[in-house]
This record gives sequence, C-alpha cells and structure tokens, in this order.
Amino acid sequence: MSEETKVQNPSLLGMITNPTEQFERIKERPKIWIAMIIITILFVIGTWLTTLGMDIAGEMEGMEGMELDEESIAMVQTFAAIGSAVGALFIPIFTVLISSFIYWVIAKIVKSEVSFKQLFSMNTYILIISAIGLIINGAIMAIVGVNMDNPDAMFTSLGSLVSSGGIFGVILNSIEVFQIWVVVLTAIGLNKVAEFSKGLAWTIAIVFFVIGIVFGMIGAAMSGFAGV
Repeated sequence: MSEETKVQNPSLLGMITNPTEQFERIKERPKIWIAMIIITILFVIGTWLTTLGMDIAGEMEGMEGMELDEESIAMVQTFAAIGSAVGALFIPIFTVLISSFIYWVIAKIVKSEVSFKQLFSMNTYILIISAIGLIINGAIMAIVGVNMDNPDAMFTSLGSLVSSGGIFGVILNSIEVFQIWVVVLTAIGLNKVAEFSKGLAWTIAIVFFVIGIVFGMIGAAMSGFAGV
C-alpha cells in the first residue's frame, strides 16, 4: 500500500512568511476564490480608508462656482467614499485577469506548460501584498490626511520623503516598498509556478514594473501640458 502525500492549500499569510512554499502549493493545487474574496474585502477597506483622508470637498470648493455648505461637504465625502469602495470591488479581479492573461501568452511563446488557472491563482495570492500596502497607507492617510507636499505619493514610497513633481516625482512615487515586494514575488512565482528561467522571470517582472512607471510619466507629462 502506498500513501499519497497530501499537498496543502496555499496560504495568504504564507506569502509573507514563506512565499516559495506557497508557490509550490499553488503549482500543485491552484486555489482562487476564497483568496480573491478576502483580498477584495481588504481592497474595499483600504480604498475607503484612503478616501477618508482625502479632502475631496475642499478641492471642489477651490473650483470656480463651487461653494458648498457643511451638509453638502459631508454628502460629497460620503458619496466619494462609497463610490471608491464600490469601484474597489472590481480592481482585484481585473488586475489579476489582465496580468494572468499576459503571462499565459508569454508562457505559450516559451512553451511552458503552466495553466491559466495556475497563473491566476499565483497572481491572486501575490495581490495580498498590494492589499496590505493599501490598508497601511490608507490608515495613515485617514489619521494624518494627505501628504500635502506630494498628494500622489504613498507614505511607504520614496516620494513621501523626497518631494518632487513632474516626471521625476512619478519615479520617486514608484519606488515604493509594497510595489517592489510585488515585483520580487512575481519573479519568484514565474520561476516556481510557470517554470520560467530565473533570467526570464526577473526580466518580465522588472519590465512590467518599468512599463507602469512609463505610463505614470506619460500621464504626468500630459497633465503638465494641460496645465500650461
């Protein structure tokens, strides 16, 4: 009689303490929905906290012809918080869906046998890091408010320490603890789950990180032109 070794389910908390083991579990038993529900809830909470720290009504009052009384200000803040929280319901699944599809296409090109479900599970569990970062930054923002020197910067980014605007500001804002953590986990995950070579896995993770920065720089440049 042979005993079949039971592979444990991957753990969200394990992505912090022992991510390599979780990726091995994901490869054998890719799980999605419970983790996705938990992460979505965390995103809603983090987004709600972030909105609490934003002076949306104050920004509207600064616009020409937008004079609000206290009741209207409270209503604007409430609707903004609810709207942002509702929008956060869809961010995790769309983020995971798009990234998983891109990695799956690359896997087909390099003839990796990884399945779309494995990649979807991998990206879902990696997203817990972004969710934790959102909650931490959202909680800080809810307590102390927006960083007035650099409103677009997360408190865990280099941009919160070195105030700078424009394209250079985007770069500083992108050098952020949880984003870099996600890049590292993505590289490890592609190597362990998709069996990409370490060189290819790290190249893909870094390239996508740089692409995100480039899009941010383009957005900042366009905003600058619009403000001229």
